[in-house]
Amino acid sequence: MLRRNRSFLLLWAGQAVSLVGSQVTAVAVPLVAALTLGAGAFEVGVVAACGRVPYLVFGLPAGVWVDRLPRRVVAAVCAVGQAVCLAVVPVAAGLGALTVASLAAVAAVAGTFAVFGDVAGLALVPMVVPAEQRTRAQGAVEVGQATAQVAGPALGGWLVGVVTAAGALVVDAVSFLVAAVTLLWVRVVERPQAGAGVGDGVRAVFGHQGLRRVTLCTATQVFWFNAFTVVVLLHLVSALGLSAARAGLTLSVGAVGGLLGALVAARSGERWGRRRTMVVAVLVTGVGQALVAVDVLVVGAVAVMWFALQVYNVHQVPVRYEATPAALHGRVNATIRTAVWGTAPAGALVGGLLGDAVGLRATLVLSGLGAATACLWLLRARVD
Repeated sequence: MLRRNRSFLLLWAGQAVSLVGSQVTAVAVPLVAALTLGAGAFEVGVVAACGRVPYLVFGLPAGVWVDRLPRRVVAAVCAVGQAVCLAVVPVAAGLGALTVASLAAVAAVAGTFAVFGDVAGLALVPMVVPAEQRTRAQGAVEVGQATAQVAGPALGGWLVGVVTAAGALVVDAVSFLVAAVTLLWVRVVERPQAGAGVGDGVRAVFGHQGLRRVTLCTATQVFWFNAFTVVVLLHLVSALGLSAARAGLTLSVGAVGGLLGALVAARSGERWGRRRTMVVAVLVTGVGQALVAVDVLVVGAVAVMWFALQVYNVHQVPVRYEATPAALHGRVNATIRTAVWGTAPAGALVGGLLGDAVGLRATLVLSGLGAATACLWLLRARVD
């Protein structure tokens, strides 16, 4: 049983703590740019894009190196690297040296560590969890993520008000150090692949009909979700006039839906079938994003969005482990991360451009409609 799997529990706990910190950063970084540095929607989009560009540049090579090196060590080193990067921001702000350009540079370096860390962390899960428990394990991972989405934004908004937006990033730095320590105690038998090549992962992902369609669906969804995330905080703070603390609390309350989604996802798939569950989840996610533009529905819309998104994530990740051998998991994860998160910089830039061109509210609606179209990729996907 998962609750008796010590290595999985350690891995899960470390990831959960770092996710809380990352949610604090998700609130703090746009507010550092907007409130401290006076950046507009497009500049906020540029900063967000810089944090995702490393997935395009380093995504595929990361998979090769993760399969060649001990994955646990890679994940721990990258966690420490991200902690150091984030700590630079409050120091630079205190010295009066922080600019939009330097904030974007920090985002890019931290994003590079995130690429290798994410790929290694994902590849560790099937190494410590038996095949028959992986959907449940992914459900537990998403519960941790959903819990972070509930606690993180409220904590982030409160910290921005107490210690400034830049100071709030210290919490994320500490959370990554905690994750690094927990990884030291994970027991796993490593079998690095000396001859690992990039092409093997690409062929494994795009040569499998179901996995290819799930990857393209997720990529489409991530593109529009990043357009959404660029403008949603600006909308809450500028259009609705909420303080940083209230904006964070609004997102946290809405994220309770994600926790519920992660808890019921496995049973929903067992009852309705994986493909049908994923199609409906993607469609509902887009509807939730669009409805955030309606002021009186903000909290409920965020709850619906996160509920459906977590249901989808619980089912889409195990597809890759079922479709590919364990020796390729590092490269498979890297290929998927590159294809999926490679759309994030473009989505962030589009969100910023649309925010300036047509307004924040209209951009929220367009992002939701775009995200809903991602379900079309799954209509004939063989994933059940």
